[in-house]
Amino acid sequence: MSGRWTLRYGSAAVFTAAIIITAALFANRITLNQTSALASFSVMLTDPPTVPAGTTILELKYSNVWLHVTYPNGTATWLAFSTSGTVNLLSIVNMSKTIASTTIEIGSTVDKIQFTIADVDAVVNGMMHNVTALSNTMVISVKNSRINETLSGVLIDFNPTLVQIQATDANGALVYYYVLVPSATATIISNLSRDQIKVGTIVELGEDDRAKLVRVEEEFSKSITIASASLSLNGNVTTLSVTLKNEGSTTFRVFGLTLHGEFNATRTWEMEEDDDIDDEESEHAHPETIPFKVNGTSLVPLLGDLEDYEDYEEFEDDWDDEDVDFNSLALQSGQTITLNFNGIIAVHFEEDDTDYLSMVVTPMVGGNYTVQVMGEGFQTSTVTATS
Repeated sequence: MSGRWTLRYGSAAVFTAAIIITAALFANRITLNQTSALASFSVMLTDPPTVPAGTTILELKYSNVWLHVTYPNGTATWLAFSTSGTVNLLSIVNMSKTIASTTIEIGSTVDKIQFTIADVDAVVNGMMHNVTALSNTMVISVKNSRINETLSGVLIDFNPTLVQIQATDANGALVYYYVLVPSATATIISNLSRDQIKVGTIVELGEDDRAKLVRVEEEFSKSITIASASLSLNGNVTTLSVTLKNEGSTTFRVFGLTLHGEFNATRTWEMEEDDDIDDEESEHAHPETIPFKVNGTSLVPLLGDLEDYEDYEEFEDDWDDEDVDFNSLALQSGQTITLNFNGIIAVHFEEDDTDYLSMVVTPMVGGNYTVQVMGEGFQTSTVTATS
């Protein structure tokens, strides 16, 4: 009798335990499904560049792509992609090209993207030119940053300006230098095709994506304002001051600015002391745009290669300092900051160890100039040069 009860109770215990285990496994499976749902996530690039007439190729080499991801559990990290590549920016006008792909947990947010501009080349009027990038590292805020769908991605609207700078060599022949001044915004997009997950895929932008990019650019443009700007000349010393204010709710990054208008340019051919020919000075080809890098609150004119600057050594130590962010200025919400340049805008073309050609560029007193701040979106303002 007791044996039968023992058997009955034992069977009941086993049956109950089996139910508990099955329920636990089912609950765990639901939990796992809830926490491990992943989205295929792509990084895509589109580009409406502004280039000089005769430009047929604007080739950008990129590397070191990073996404700043905050996961549903609150942890945040920079997610690195072991990817690099080359894209002709003129081939993706109104198109998007996938440059990286991964999986990210649904419900995460991607609020920043970073990538390196490793090299830029341009073909203008059939000739290849190496291009100096105003900023080598791009850090861009991402709008609408939550990932809600299984096929999602970030679309970077990279709209740089290729600045052509005219100069003349010692023989009076025209030579050209090129600087890439970047501007970019980014937003999360959904409803991707399976092909867009594959790196290298190029597709035409849909109307919804174009409209979303326009809204993002307008939002950034409303956030940043040029509160004031001034430009003056004393001898050959130029002073430029630009005050920016971030009236938006998020950080705004500035990669640099350009000063556009008609400039005077004078060249000086300097010789060794024992040469019979004295220094010669003559009118130079007139540039129309001067690009400036940002270094903290300082503006640094960029003409030709960095090594050509008269004051290269003055800034060289700062450039090598890891604490200096030479690539961008982060303007916090509500912050006002003034960028300044005071000095001689000059570039040297060295012929040998002792002889070189110097070009000095100055604005024309009374002339009107356009200041264009380049960053996440851009803003412009007009300023008159004074003495």
